[in-house]
This record gives sequence, structure tokens and C-alpha cells, in this order.
Amino acid sequence: MAGNTFVLKLGDGSDLFEGLEKLVKENRIEYGMLVSGWGKLKEFELITHETKGGVNKASFDSAFELNAISGKVLLSRSGKFDASIRVSVSSTGFTPKAGQLVKGKAASSLEIGIRKIDFGKIIEA
Repeated sequence: MAGNTFVLKLGDGSDLFEGLEKLVKENRIEYGMLVSGWGKLKEFELITHETKGGVNKASFDSAFELNAISGKVLLSRSGKFDASIRVSVSSTGFTPKAGQLVKGKAASSLEIGIRKIDFGKIIEA
């Protein structure tokens, strides 16, 4: 299983989605699950659900600690990259934010664990 797990390490200011796309294409990961994350995000946008319904797109410039990450990365046979990423982050005042990440950069450093999944091991129920 260790041969199917990758860690993307990004330095300050590196774009998360560009880094994921490069890793996925270089390692031919057709389907990958985001299994862990450590570090900080900055200059990111989240799509969140509001308490009274509806959705909101919020932008944050300052650094937030990454508390949790989940999602998947896909590479089509034609080479098109796609990612669906959900995060939970908190600021220095421990104010949590969570939602669908649509863009973001590493603040100081950021590490993301990705597990490559064999399509033959996906069971539809």
C-alpha cells in the first residue's frame, strides 16, 4: 500500500491546485483520495453553506491553520485534471471555517497526503 501513497509538500506561496495537478499527472493518478493535511493556507476561497440556506463564496488572504482535509483528485484518460476538496481551517483566534476549497496557496508550508485508488477496487452499492 505504501507505493500508492504520496505526499505533496508545498512551500510558501505555492498554489495548491497547481501542485496537485502536477503530482497527479506525473504519477498517473486517475483517482486519488486526499487522506491527510498539515500546515497553513492563505489567499484561499471557500464555498460555504449558510445557516439559513443558500451558499456563500468567501475569500481569505491571511494564513489559516489546516485542521482537516478530504476530497478526491481525478485525471481523465484525455489528461484533464479535476479536484474536489473540502477543508476545515481556523485562524489565530481559533475561528473555524469549513467548506469547498476553490483556490488556495500554501502559507509557510503545506503537506497533503494522497492515496492512489485502483478503479478495480471501487465498489458501487
